[in-house]
Amino acid sequence: MYMDINSDRKVSELDRHLVEFAQLLRTVGLKISPSEISDATEGLSLIGLVDRDKVEAILQATLVKNVQHISAFQEAFRAYFATLDQKEAWQKEATQQTNQWKQQIESTYQDLRFQDNELDISEEQRAVYASLPEKDKQRLRDFLEKSSNGTRSGVPVDHSYQPMVERVLRGSLEYWRKKLNEDVPILSPGSTNGVLSEVERALRDREVEVLSRDLKKISPEEWPEVIRLIRRLSQRLASQVTRRYRAARRRGGLDMRSTLRKNLRYGGVLVDRSYRSRRKGRPRIVLLCDISGSMHKYTEFIWQFVYGLSTVVSGIKTFAFGESLIPLNGKFRKGQTFEAMVKEALLVSGKEWGGGTNLANALETLQKKYPDTFTKQTLLLIVSDAQTLEGEKAAALLSGVRRHVREVLWLNTLPERRWSETPFVNAFLPFCQMYECFTLGHLTQILNKQF
Repeated sequence: MYMDINSDRKVSELDRHLVEFAQLLRTVGLKISPSEISDATEGLSLIGLVDRDKVEAILQATLVKNVQHISAFQEAFRAYFATLDQKEAWQKEATQQTNQWKQQIESTYQDLRFQDNELDISEEQRAVYASLPEKDKQRLRDFLEKSSNGTRSGVPVDHSYQPMVERVLRGSLEYWRKKLNEDVPILSPGSTNGVLSEVERALRDREVEVLSRDLKKISPEEWPEVIRLIRRLSQRLASQVTRRYRAARRRGGLDMRSTLRKNLRYGGVLVDRSYRSRRKGRPRIVLLCDISGSMHKYTEFIWQFVYGLSTVVSGIKTFAFGESLIPLNGKFRKGQTFEAMVKEALLVSGKEWGGGTNLANALETLQKKYPDTFTKQTLLLIVSDAQTLEGEKAAALLSGVRRHVREVLWLNTLPERRWSETPFVNAFLPFCQMYECFTLGHLTQILNKQF
């Protein structure tokens, strides 16, 4: 219905709605200034409020400054300007979910106790517990019950053991937090505001859908969102692979200083022993990216992943390859895109984009011209569909490389069901860990397994 926005009352009502809508946009990540709200008001005064599509176009043009925020704007517009009945339904659902979540958190105070004493664990850790399947919750409750009723050298344990129990429980909950694949703290399932809760749900669903879609089927309009997700994943990988990890099943020599200190209470008798932990050093990452014709549809995915990783982790050695090796080390400049960097390198080297693939040439050149590339600290990351010339020679070279590096990870952009159609995949498999990787969901799963 058309509104006469010339009257003071209608103008005031329009201003109120625009301010509320702008606040909703700010909540989901957009930066909106008062001047932009003023521009939106002026635009609407010119076109009126009859045509919903025109109203959306004006608001998007005046309030959205970054293409990566278009999807958030669209969902916010749909939810804010929904019917009153729909908003009431969302509000009812949000209230029910919030109340259920509060009840789950409250139940943790009864479940997580040691000898009837409340445990000192954070709200986030309680939220992790509340998110677990019931069988895993029961295992933790069983641990606490056995700990409460246990004995030490035949003497029942007392409250002095509570700090130790808390440390074990915190460690278990931290394990589950990572296993649940939560990049941010696990908090309530959504806002208590029905409209905002609906926007958050819609944006989560969009992200899940994009994560599961073949990258070659993503439209140009969706690439800003894909790029954001790729960079987030590459930054997550960067933060994980640069940590020092303790060896899983090996221990070093006896640590005499720590051992003596621990056993002073036993009069110097060596009851408890401490050992030095063996640690793996920080890995040196070498990225080898296929930019041949068969990889053309995935090239943008490769660019963004490698670029995002290389801008976060220092010391990465980056190479592209088609029919020959193209070194990209030292080519990064602030503000330069990965695509521009590769095109510049191709121009200098005289190579062409989109030709054939010869992994054997690339590996051979790496070994001859860059002999320090492969060490026991090297993580070699290959991104290719494994369709290459001289596949048997490449497999033999990869075998030699594998003996000199920590690990070889191969991200194959072909679905695993099609690997049998590629002649040399079976020849490569003994010398690397190969994963299908043609969606962002695949990349997420690989990071979870490996890091």
